[in-house]
Amino acid sequence: MATTYADRDLARVETTGSIVEAAGGIAVIVLSIIGLTRIDAGALTSIAVIILGAAMLAEGGSIATEFSKLLNLNGSTLSGVEMGGGMLSEIVVGAGVLVLGVLSLLGVSATTLVPVAVLASGALLLISAPSVQRMNEVRLEASSLAAPGQRLMQTAGSAAAGLQVLAGLAAIVLGILALTTTGTATTGREAMFALIGLLVLGSSMLISASTVTGNMMRLFHH
Repeated sequence: MATTYADRDLARVETTGSIVEAAGGIAVIVLSIIGLTRIDAGALTSIAVIILGAAMLAEGGSIATEFSKLLNLNGSTLSGVEMGGGMLSEIVVGAGVLVLGVLSLLGVSATTLVPVAVLASGALLLISAPSVQRMNEVRLEASSLAAPGQRLMQTAGSAAAGLQVLAGLAAIVLGILALTTTGTATTGREAMFALIGLLVLGSSMLISASTVTGNMMRLFHH
């Protein structure tokens, strides 16, 4: 008998990971906005980077769980190489961003490490968008959801992936701007670019997590 994507334990794991990611996105957004209103937001910026890295790790863990399950589905067209790289990138970059946030909070070259974290996070969004969209497609193929519902969820997933690409590009540009203005006469400009980059990343994380959570809840209650 073919296995379908009706495993409630798996749905709970994926939904929990997305909720953690959404909470992390909200926290990053709030801290970034507060930081933009203050003259010295060094500690807030570092904390936002730490939360961003932790949320990435949480999402990477939930993706790993879902990835292993989807590979075992009968008739699955998911490629291990195709998805394994995206999953590994999420975990590695998430851990790296977390470390950069901790180091910057400890005062180790925060004006350089924070922009690097923003740049790396933006690159991850750009690289992982196709893999996330592909996983969403396979998830829907393996579900018992009716065709109209699958089309609706696929449209939502494609839109979220498109926004993720745009957010990744914006974060990369802002990270580069923050790095190139560090140590110049435009004192404080690098912090503003970094905070805007974190705001973009947090917003993308929230949108992506909300889309996944909504889709998983529909599958869960189907």
